Amino acid sequence: MWCYHGTLVARVIRPRRWLLLATVSMLANACGSGSADPRELPSWITAYPGSPLKATGSAFLFETKDPAEKVLDFYEGQLDRNGVHKEARGGGDYGGFLSAADDSHSRNVMIEVRADKGASEVTITPVQKK
Repeated sequence: MWCYHGTLVARVIRPRRWLLLATVSMLANACGSGSADPRELPSWITAYPGSPLKATGSAFLFETKDPAEKVLDFYEGQLDRNGVHKEARGGGDYGGFLSAADDSHSRNVMIEVRADKGASEVTITPVQKK
């Protein structure tokens, strides 16, 4: 408590910390990957043929000798068949990216491909609202 022009006023600094913590916690729970096992891709995303995945936090990584366009074509078609449609796609010498979501935006994914010395390094970041 502190005094402001003769009136006792409760300090609100500590409650603000708890409010911030509660808000961040709520958002983290609402935006989980939706996968039963955080080391596995959600069922609506297929692993790329012949390339073992490595889970790193909320993303999945793999390497392939295939060019970026072939990887992006594979995922654009596979996701579309599962009701997750392309929102944006780009590419160039660096590799490329694909952003896709379902109609309700409850399932979203960002796929980034980095071209490096004749190989493609791929990062898949899925987000599924609970």
